[in-house]
Amino acid sequence: MLAGFLAAMRGQVPDATFTSCVPFPLEPLRRRFPTIEWRPYDDAARHHSIATCDVWLGLGGSPFQSGQSRWFIDHLTDEAARCAAAGKPRYFLGIGVQTTTELTVSGVPSLCAGAAGIWTRDAASAARLRGHAGTCPVHAAADLAHVFFAANPPPPAQPGRVTLVANFDYNEWPGQAAALAGVETLGAASRIWLAQESRALPGAERALFAALPAAEQARWQLVSPEHPGDPLTEVLARWPSGAWLLTARYHAALAGGWSGSRVVVLATNEKLRAAARDLGAPCIGPDATLAEVSTALAAAAPVPPPQALAAQAQQACAEFARSAVAHRR
Repeated sequence: MLAGFLAAMRGQVPDATFTSCVPFPLEPLRRRFPTIEWRPYDDAARHHSIATCDVWLGLGGSPFQSGQSRWFIDHLTDEAARCAAAGKPRYFLGIGVQTTTELTVSGVPSLCAGAAGIWTRDAASAARLRGHAGTCPVHAAADLAHVFFAANPPPPAQPGRVTLVANFDYNEWPGQAAALAGVETLGAASRIWLAQESRALPGAERALFAALPAAEQARWQLVSPEHPGDPLTEVLARWPSGAWLLTARYHAALAGGWSGSRVVVLATNEKLRAAARDLGAPCIGPDATLAEVSTALAAAAPVPPPQALAAQAQQACAEFARSAVAHRR
C-alpha cells in the first residue's frame, strides 16, 4: 500500500517529501522506503514533523478501530490537536472502516469531521463514513496496493499449486479441519503454507503451521517471502502464487487477483469481505464446513488483473495531491 502511494506521488508531485514517526525499528523501513524520512515516535520528533509539514496524512489501514484498545484513537486525537495548533490540514487516504459502530466511539466523529478530505479503500467503507464525517468530503476509491501491483505484478499463478494464507489474529481457526480437507480434494501437486507475516504471532501463519499434526505439516511447504528491509520487488519475486489461493490476509487476496489465482477469501472481517467483493471472489467464514469450502473452491475462477481498481487508487492519489499542493507554503 505504501509503495503504491509513493509511486503515485512520484507521478503527481515529483518534488514532494515525506516524513513519518513510528514506534518501530527504523533501519528496515529506511532500507525498504528510502524516500521517506523515518523518525522516532517521540514528542520532539512529532512536534517538529507537524510544525514543518504542509499537510498531515493518515495513510491506509483501519484507523478508527478500537475494539482491543483506544491507543490509536488517542494517538490520532493528539495528532489532530497538534495539527490544529500548527494550522495544518489533515487528510485520510486509502483507509477502511469496519463498522459504523466504531465511528460513534468518543473522539472519532471529530477526527472525521475535522479532516480536509477522506478517500477510502473500498465503497463499503465510504458508505459507512458518510453521515459520520460532518461536512468532510468522503470519496470511495480502492486500495493503493493496486498501484504497486499494476506496475509490479506477482509471479503468475503456478498450475497445480495451492497457496494457503491462514491468519486469525490471536484466535483459533474453527474451520481448519474442513478447510484442509477441502484442499485435499483439489489433488494439488504442491501445497504452500504462505507466511505473509514474518513474526510468529498467535493465530497467525507460523503459529498455526507449527501446531499442525506432523502428518499434516509434512504435506505443506512453509514459505515466507518477507525479509525485513528488502525491497518489495524482491519480496514479490519470492511470492509463491498458486493456481488456487485460500487466504485470510487482505493484501494476499489482492496479490492473488494480480497473479491470476483462483481466489477464495476466508473472511474474518469486513475488510476481507470487501476484498472478495472487489475481486469477484467467493467468500467463506473461518468456520466454514467442508461442503462450504468445497463449493467455494469449485466456484473460484482466475481473477483478471483488477486494472479498474488500480485506476481508482491512482485517481484518489491525484485528487489528494491537488488538494495538498494548494497548502504548500
